[in-house]
Amino acid sequence: MEIRNLITFLEVAERKSFTKTAEALGYTQSTVSSQIKQLETELNTQLFERINHKVMLTERGNALLTHAQKIVNLSKEIELNPDTSDDCEGYVRFAMAPSISTMMLGETFLTFHKRYPNIKVQIIAAETKEMLEMLDRNDADLIFIVDRYEYSKDHIVVSEKKVDMHFVANKDFPLAGKRNIDIKELSKYPFVLTEKGLSYRKLLDEKLAPLFIDIQPIIEMGNTDRVLEMIELGGGVSYLPDYVTRKSYEEGKIVYLDVEDLGVSVWRQLMYHKKKWISPAMKKVIDYCSEVSEKSL
Repeated sequence: MEIRNLITFLEVAERKSFTKTAEALGYTQSTVSSQIKQLETELNTQLFERINHKVMLTERGNALLTHAQKIVNLSKEIELNPDTSDDCEGYVRFAMAPSISTMMLGETFLTFHKRYPNIKVQIIAAETKEMLEMLDRNDADLIFIVDRYEYSKDHIVVSEKKVDMHFVANKDFPLAGKRNIDIKELSKYPFVLTEKGLSYRKLLDEKLAPLFIDIQPIIEMGNTDRVLEMIELGGGVSYLPDYVTRKSYEEGKIVYLDVEDLGVSVWRQLMYHKKKWISPAMKKVIDYCSEVSEKSL
Protein backbone atom coordinates (compact mmCIF):
# COMPACT_ATOMS: atom_id res chain seq x y z
CA MET A 1 0.00 0.00 0.00
CA GLU A 2 1.58 3.27 -1.13
CA ILE A 3 1.55 6.35 1.13
CA ARG A 4 0.79 8.61 -1.85
CA ASN A 5 -2.42 6.68 -2.49
CA LEU A 6 -3.48 7.19 1.12
CA ILE A 7 -2.69 10.92 0.85
CA THR A 8 -4.87 11.10 -2.27
CA PHE A 9 -7.61 9.17 -0.46
CA LEU A 10 -7.53 11.68 2.43
CA GLU A 11 -7.69 14.63 0.04
CA VAL A 12 -10.69 13.18 -1.83
CA ALA A 13 -12.44 12.41 1.47
CA GLU A 14 -11.88 16.01 2.60
CA ARG A 15 -12.70 17.81 -0.64
CA LYS A 16 -15.42 15.39 -1.84
CA SER A 17 -14.18 15.94 -5.37
CA PHE A 18 -11.71 14.16 -7.65
CA THR A 19 -11.26 17.35 -9.67
CA LYS A 20 -10.43 19.55 -6.67
CA THR A 21 -8.09 16.88 -5.33
CA ALA A 22 -6.24 16.77 -8.64
CA GLU A 23 -5.85 20.57 -8.56
CA ALA A 24 -4.63 20.54 -4.94
CA LEU A 25 -2.07 17.77 -5.49
CA GLY A 26 -0.96 18.82 -8.98
CA TYR A 27 -2.22 15.58 -10.56
CA THR A 28 -4.48 14.90 -13.50
CA GLN A 29 -7.96 13.69 -12.62
CA SER A 30 -7.18 10.31 -14.20
CA THR A 31 -4.18 9.93 -11.85
CA VAL A 32 -6.40 10.56 -8.82
CA SER A 33 -8.95 8.02 -10.09
CA SER A 34 -6.18 5.49 -10.75
CA GLN A 35 -4.70 5.86 -7.26
CA ILE A 36 -8.08 5.41 -5.59
CA LYS A 37 -8.74 2.39 -7.80
CA GLN A 38 -5.40 0.88 -6.74
CA LEU A 39 -6.31 1.38 -3.10
CA GLU A 40 -9.76 -0.15 -3.56
CA THR A 41 -8.22 -3.15 -5.36
CA GLU A 42 -5.67 -3.68 -2.57
CA LEU A 43 -8.36 -3.50 0.10
CA ASN A 44 -10.94 -5.36 -1.98
CA THR A 45 -13.63 -2.81 -1.18
CA GLN A 46 -15.27 0.32 -2.56
CA LEU A 47 -14.13 3.47 -0.72
CA PHE A 48 -16.28 6.11 -2.43
CA GLU A 49 -19.74 6.33 -3.93
CA ARG A 50 -20.10 8.58 -6.99
CA ILE A 51 -23.75 9.58 -7.51
CA ASN A 52 -24.86 12.61 -9.55
CA HIS A 53 -21.38 14.13 -9.46
CA LYS A 54 -21.27 13.82 -5.65
CA VAL A 55 -18.40 11.91 -4.05
CA MET A 56 -19.11 10.41 -0.63
CA LEU A 57 -17.27 7.93 1.57
CA THR A 58 -18.74 4.45 1.84
CA GLU A 59 -18.98 2.79 5.25
CA ARG A 60 -15.68 0.99 4.58
CA GLY A 61 -14.14 4.25 3.38
CA ASN A 62 -15.14 5.92 6.63
CA ALA A 63 -13.54 3.06 8.57
CA LEU A 64 -10.28 3.57 6.66
CA LEU A 65 -10.21 7.33 7.29
CA THR A 66 -8.78 7.33 10.84
CA HIS A 67 -6.20 4.64 10.04
CA ALA A 68 -5.08 6.48 6.91
CA GLN A 69 -4.63 9.72 8.87
CA LYS A 70 -2.44 7.95 11.44
CA ILE A 71 -0.32 6.22 8.80
CA VAL A 72 0.24 9.38 6.76
CA ASN A 73 0.99 11.50 9.84
CA LEU A 74 3.49 8.91 11.06
CA SER A 75 5.21 8.78 7.67
CA LYS A 76 5.47 12.58 7.64
CA GLU A 77 6.98 12.61 11.13
CA ILE A 78 9.60 10.10 10.01
CA GLU A 79 10.40 12.15 6.89
CA LEU A 80 10.52 15.51 8.67
CA ASN A 81 13.72 15.10 10.68
CA PRO A 82 15.49 18.27 11.94
CA ASP A 83 17.58 18.55 8.73
CA THR A 84 14.59 18.65 6.37
CA SER A 85 11.68 20.07 8.42
CA ASP A 86 12.17 23.58 7.04
CA ASP A 87 11.27 22.25 3.58
CA CYS A 88 7.69 21.70 4.71
CA GLU A 89 5.08 22.96 2.26
CA GLY A 90 1.31 23.20 2.05
CA TYR A 91 -1.77 25.43 2.15
CA VAL A 92 -3.66 26.23 5.36
CA ARG A 93 -7.03 28.01 5.60
CA PHE A 94 -7.12 29.86 8.90
CA ALA A 95 -10.23 31.71 10.15
CA MET A 96 -9.79 34.03 13.11
CA ALA A 97 -11.35 36.87 15.05
CA PRO A 98 -10.21 40.22 13.61
CA SER A 99 -8.75 41.30 16.96
CA ILE A 100 -6.30 38.37 16.86
CA SER A 101 -4.95 38.96 13.36
CA THR A 102 -2.57 41.74 14.41
CA MET A 103 -0.91 39.43 16.93
CA MET A 104 -0.70 36.51 14.52
CA LEU A 105 0.49 38.44 11.47
CA GLY A 106 3.13 40.79 12.84
CA GLU A 107 6.90 40.46 12.84
CA THR A 108 6.71 36.96 14.30
CA PHE A 109 4.84 35.69 11.24
CA LEU A 110 7.53 37.08 8.94
CA THR A 111 10.06 35.02 10.91
CA PHE A 112 7.81 31.96 10.50
CA HIS A 113 7.47 32.64 6.77
CA LYS A 114 11.24 32.94 6.31
CA ARG A 115 11.68 29.55 7.94
CA TYR A 116 8.81 27.91 6.03
CA PRO A 117 8.53 29.85 2.74
CA ASN A 118 6.51 27.09 1.09
CA ILE A 119 3.68 27.15 3.63
CA LYS A 120 0.88 29.37 2.31
CA VAL A 121 -1.72 30.66 4.80
CA GLN A 122 -5.10 32.10 3.86
CA ILE A 123 -6.47 34.31 6.65
CA ILE A 124 -10.27 34.55 6.84
CA ALA A 125 -11.81 37.16 9.14
CA ALA A 126 -15.14 35.95 10.55
CA GLU A 127 -17.30 35.98 13.65
CA THR A 128 -17.54 33.00 15.99
CA LYS A 129 -20.72 31.34 14.71
CA GLU A 130 -19.52 31.54 11.13
CA MET A 131 -16.11 30.10 12.04
CA LEU A 132 -17.63 27.10 13.83
CA GLU A 133 -19.83 26.45 10.79
CA MET A 134 -16.76 26.73 8.54
CA LEU A 135 -15.05 23.97 10.53
CA ASP A 136 -18.07 21.70 10.16
CA ARG A 137 -18.28 22.39 6.39
CA ASN A 138 -14.50 21.98 6.01
CA ASP A 139 -14.22 25.52 4.67
CA ALA A 140 -11.47 26.24 7.22
CA ASP A 141 -8.65 24.06 8.54
CA LEU A 142 -8.12 26.03 11.77
CA ILE A 143 -10.10 28.66 13.66
CA PHE A 144 -9.12 31.05 16.45
CA ILE A 145 -12.06 32.52 18.35
CA VAL A 146 -12.38 35.06 21.15
CA ASP A 147 -15.82 34.62 22.68
CA ARG A 148 -17.75 32.68 25.32
CA TYR A 149 -16.31 29.22 26.05
CA GLU A 150 -17.17 26.84 23.20
CA TYR A 151 -17.28 23.06 23.46
CA SER A 152 -18.20 20.45 20.87
CA LYS A 153 -17.41 16.75 20.69
CA ASP A 154 -16.59 17.32 17.00
CA HIS A 155 -13.88 19.92 17.64
CA ILE A 156 -10.36 19.51 18.99
CA VAL A 157 -9.14 22.45 21.10
CA VAL A 158 -5.39 22.91 20.68
CA SER A 159 -5.00 25.74 23.18
CA GLU A 160 -7.32 27.87 25.26
CA LYS A 161 -7.06 30.59 27.86
CA LYS A 162 -9.36 33.02 29.63
CA VAL A 163 -8.94 36.54 28.23
CA ASP A 164 -8.63 39.55 30.54
CA MET A 165 -10.91 42.43 29.50
CA HIS A 166 -11.06 46.07 30.60
CA PHE A 167 -13.05 49.21 30.00
CA VAL A 168 -10.44 51.62 28.66
CA ALA A 169 -10.24 55.37 28.13
CA ASN A 170 -7.77 58.18 27.47
CA LYS A 171 -5.52 59.06 30.45
CA ASP A 172 -7.41 62.38 30.83
CA PHE A 173 -10.83 60.72 31.05
CA PRO A 174 -12.93 62.26 33.91
CA LEU A 175 -13.37 58.92 35.74
CA ALA A 176 -9.73 57.85 35.43
CA GLY A 177 -8.45 56.85 38.88
CA LYS A 178 -11.92 56.50 40.43
CA ARG A 179 -12.51 53.23 42.31
CA ASN A 180 -15.37 50.82 41.62
CA ILE A 181 -17.10 52.87 38.93
CA ASP A 182 -20.82 52.14 38.54
CA ILE A 183 -21.54 50.88 35.02
CA LYS A 184 -24.65 53.05 34.89
CA GLU A 185 -22.52 56.11 35.50
CA LEU A 186 -19.98 54.99 32.89
CA SER A 187 -22.68 54.33 30.27
CA LYS A 188 -23.48 58.06 30.14
CA TYR A 189 -20.14 58.76 28.43
CA PRO A 190 -19.45 58.33 24.68
CA PHE A 191 -18.45 54.79 23.68
CA VAL A 192 -16.46 53.42 20.73
CA LEU A 193 -17.13 49.69 20.39
CA THR A 194 -16.71 46.73 18.11
CA GLU A 195 -19.73 45.80 16.03
CA LYS A 196 -22.95 44.80 17.79
CA GLY A 197 -23.60 41.07 18.00
CA LEU A 198 -19.95 40.07 17.61
CA SER A 199 -17.80 38.26 20.16
CA TYR A 200 -17.16 40.05 23.48
CA ARG A 201 -19.36 43.01 22.44
CA LYS A 202 -22.29 40.58 22.38
CA LEU A 203 -21.34 39.19 25.80
CA LEU A 204 -21.15 42.72 27.22
CA ASP A 205 -24.58 43.63 25.83
CA GLU A 206 -26.04 40.43 27.33
CA LYS A 207 -24.73 41.36 30.79
CA LEU A 208 -26.03 44.94 30.51
CA ALA A 209 -29.51 44.00 29.29
CA PRO A 210 -30.85 42.88 32.75
CA LEU A 211 -29.62 46.23 34.12
CA PHE A 212 -31.67 48.04 31.45
CA ILE A 213 -28.51 49.59 30.05
CA ASP A 214 -28.28 49.89 26.28
CA ILE A 215 -25.04 51.53 25.21
CA GLN A 216 -25.33 53.38 21.92
CA PRO A 217 -21.74 53.96 20.75
CA ILE A 218 -20.80 56.98 18.67
CA ILE A 219 -19.12 54.57 16.27
CA GLU A 220 -18.87 50.80 15.79
CA MET A 221 -16.13 49.04 13.81
CA GLY A 222 -14.58 45.59 13.59
CA ASN A 223 -10.96 46.78 13.57
CA THR A 224 -9.83 46.89 17.21
CA ASP A 225 -6.64 48.78 16.32
CA ARG A 226 -8.72 51.65 14.97
CA VAL A 227 -10.98 51.52 18.05
CA LEU A 228 -7.90 51.79 20.27
CA GLU A 229 -6.56 54.73 18.25
CA MET A 230 -9.80 56.63 18.85
CA ILE A 231 -9.60 55.92 22.59
CA GLU A 232 -6.00 57.17 22.69
CA LEU A 233 -7.19 60.40 21.03
CA GLY A 234 -9.87 60.89 23.70
CA GLY A 235 -12.79 59.54 21.67
CA GLY A 236 -14.55 58.04 24.69
CA VAL A 237 -14.69 54.63 26.37
CA SER A 238 -14.29 51.14 24.95
CA TYR A 239 -14.33 47.53 26.13
CA LEU A 240 -11.37 45.58 24.76
CA PRO A 241 -9.21 42.54 25.53
CA ASP A 242 -5.91 43.28 27.25
CA TYR A 243 -3.85 41.78 24.41
CA VAL A 244 -5.13 44.63 22.22
CA THR A 245 -4.58 47.41 24.78
CA ARG A 246 -1.56 46.25 26.80
CA LYS A 247 1.12 48.18 24.88
CA SER A 248 -0.86 51.45 24.97
CA TYR A 249 -1.57 50.95 28.67
CA GLU A 250 2.10 50.33 29.48
CA GLU A 251 3.07 53.43 27.49
CA GLY A 252 0.59 55.52 29.50
CA LYS A 253 -1.59 56.41 26.50
CA ILE A 254 -4.72 54.88 28.05
CA VAL A 255 -5.98 53.81 31.46
CA TYR A 256 -7.86 50.74 32.65
CA LEU A 257 -11.05 51.85 34.38
CA ASP A 258 -11.95 50.29 37.71
CA VAL A 259 -15.50 49.22 36.87
CA GLU A 260 -17.61 46.94 39.05
CA ASP A 261 -17.33 43.30 37.94
CA LEU A 262 -19.99 42.39 35.36
CA GLY A 263 -19.06 38.71 35.26
CA VAL A 264 -18.26 38.68 31.54
CA SER A 265 -16.26 35.53 30.74
CA VAL A 266 -14.26 35.64 27.50
CA TRP A 267 -12.02 32.87 26.17
CA ARG A 268 -9.64 32.50 23.27
CA GLN A 269 -9.62 29.03 21.69
CA LEU A 270 -7.61 27.56 18.81
CA MET A 271 -9.32 24.52 17.32
CA TYR A 272 -9.85 22.20 14.36
CA HIS A 273 -12.34 19.47 13.41
CA LYS A 274 -11.70 16.05 14.91
CA LYS A 275 -11.87 14.41 11.46
CA LYS A 276 -9.38 16.83 9.96
CA TRP A 277 -6.17 15.39 8.57
CA ILE A 278 -3.31 17.27 10.22
CA SER A 279 -0.92 17.88 7.36
CA PRO A 280 2.72 18.77 8.17
CA ALA A 281 2.02 22.38 7.09
CA MET A 282 -1.03 22.59 9.33
CA LYS A 283 0.99 21.15 12.24
CA LYS A 284 3.62 23.89 11.78
CA VAL A 285 0.92 26.60 11.77
CA ILE A 286 -0.71 25.11 14.88
CA ASP A 287 2.64 25.08 16.72
CA TYR A 288 3.34 28.66 15.64
CA CYS A 289 -0.06 29.95 16.77
CA SER A 290 0.09 28.09 20.08
CA GLU A 291 3.47 29.62 20.85
CA VAL A 292 2.51 33.18 19.84
CA SER A 293 -0.82 33.08 21.67
CA GLU A 294 0.79 31.90 24.90
CA LYS A 295 3.20 34.83 24.78
CA SER A 296 0.91 37.56 23.48
CA LEU A 297 -2.76 36.74 24.11
